[in-house]
Amino acid sequence: MTILAGWRARSGLAVLGCALAASMCVAAPASGATPGSDRTPWPGGTWEPGPARYGISVQSHVPVPVDGGISLNATISYPADPVTGQPADGPFPVLVQFTPYTDEAEPLFVQHGYIGVNVRPRGTGDSPGDYDRTGPVDQRDGVAIVEWAARLDGSDGRVGVYGCSYPGTETLITAAAVGRGSPLKAIVAGCTGLDTYLREAYFRGGMITASGSPRPPADWASPEANESIRQLFQEMADGGPRAYSGSYWDKRGTTEDAARIVHNGVPALLWTSWDDLAVSSALRTYAAMQNTAAGRPVSPAMTAHQKKSGRYQIIVGNGGHGRGLDMSIWLEWFDTFVKGMDTGIDRTSTTMHAFEDRADRWVNLPRYPVVSDYSTWYLGSGTLSRHKVPHQTAPQRLTWGPPENAGGTLVYDSAPIDAGATLAGPMAATIFASSSNTNAQLIATLHDVAPDGAATPISDGVLVGSQRGLDPRKSWTDADGDMIRPFPTQERDEYLVPGRTYRFDIEILPRQWSITPGHALRLTLTTQPPGPCVPALTSDPCANTRPQLETLPGGEYTIATDRRHPSAVNLPMLPLDHFPTALSTVTPTSNGATIPIDWG
Repeated sequence: MTILAGWRARSGLAVLGCALAASMCVAAPASGATPGSDRTPWPGGTWEPGPARYGISVQSHVPVPVDGGISLNATISYPADPVTGQPADGPFPVLVQFTPYTDEAEPLFVQHGYIGVNVRPRGTGDSPGDYDRTGPVDQRDGVAIVEWAARLDGSDGRVGVYGCSYPGTETLITAAAVGRGSPLKAIVAGCTGLDTYLREAYFRGGMITASGSPRPPADWASPEANESIRQLFQEMADGGPRAYSGSYWDKRGTTEDAARIVHNGVPALLWTSWDDLAVSSALRTYAAMQNTAAGRPVSPAMTAHQKKSGRYQIIVGNGGHGRGLDMSIWLEWFDTFVKGMDTGIDRTSTTMHAFEDRADRWVNLPRYPVVSDYSTWYLGSGTLSRHKVPHQTAPQRLTWGPPENAGGTLVYDSAPIDAGATLAGPMAATIFASSSNTNAQLIATLHDVAPDGAATPISDGVLVGSQRGLDPRKSWTDADGDMIRPFPTQERDEYLVPGRTYRFDIEILPRQWSITPGHALRLTLTTQPPGPCVPALTSDPCANTRPQLETLPGGEYTIATDRRHPSAVNLPMLPLDHFPTALSTVTPTSNGATIPIDWG
């Protein structure tokens, strides 16, 4: 990585303004990316945040009228004179966060000339009404909030919306609902994607995740809202209707909403990380937006030669949920598309910016996925090879139980990869197996194995056998027809006939990963996660629904690895260091994270 030095000192007035605002002041990077250059070291090369120009004046408990004769609770943060603290002369554009978690707007935005509006959804904070969590009522409320913000005293009529996690989903569904000609000019949605709750955040492959496990009541929710949340998690655990795809989840943001955002003319920056609980759905949302902008169907993988739009970009960093976000980059996005500045941030054909793990660097990618022809690694008798098994192999047994139990883990190792390699994108395992009972559960974990035998997990995937059915419109295959990103329908349970061999396609979460020369790959198959289920903000496989617990225990699986049943893992492999390193730095607003600042 490259660390830029020479942050420019600013005037005492700017520092005073930051102190009065009781928030972080942004010092801009040195104005040139390289000595003698007139480019600024920020995406596009012509923009920099500069010093904070305003203090902050806060107005609390502002009513926002919405449907049903109620008003949501809003807090408005106005740009203020840094000396007197009085609201500054406007007008200013408005940036909205529709969030249950806080009443405080992002100070950086207000200090740089935006009115910050935070609105609590129904049933959260001091907002009355029935809790709807990104449902149709929230979507209508989001549209009403945008229209209200555009008419707010001091507003110039231009609006942006932003948020991370739950507020990020509110951002996406609002942008999909506003229609064309709305005051909404741009969004930034972090830590989320469309169609994420059922397929990644709460369930993965039909199995309940750590994030989908019951948790204590939330202090940001009303008693009624907490009861609604409790009932949702209980119904999921019981295997009720909301444990499956259906109208409840279909009304809370699907990939098709990405097309609506593009048709509404709203530029979108997405931001996630490889260990986030929504990385796959965020990347699907990005691809859907780029497809729509290129005039293609929303669901397929992007193609090698399709035109890319700089109005729809994604950053994929390292770390977990909500980590590594840089509000200065968000500010530049809004300056570009809300204020209309010519920052150059949109003039790029590499619209995906990804951290490459193990290489500790950032790269700019032209599409998702970037590999058209995947490398297939076939499972043998404890081996992982590019060659199909030449003859019938002995059956490999896997027993339902913790991975440390006898028969609880199968291991498949490759030979060392002498030249190293790059993994870039979605991955999938296709496993042929039979079960002794009417269900099965497989967890596939891909490891990077050093010459000394130390194994580092790269990524994993899980599938409950009774939810193996795929949606062919949304599942991706490579140029040879090999599965690279399966998309289970998750509509119902279709139980197994004991002893019959079935094909199980398991989505392994995407990664950008550098394999050091001489390292090997390992695939492990297990049936249960290690240790007890602990609720956390991850998509780690964690627990089973009641119907699954009635059909999974006691199962013994036979893994087939012969010519008729070529169990394999399909990987997006490229040569080592295939992509050029992108310029990156730690900025004053990145909280110590390295951020890509040259987007190609």
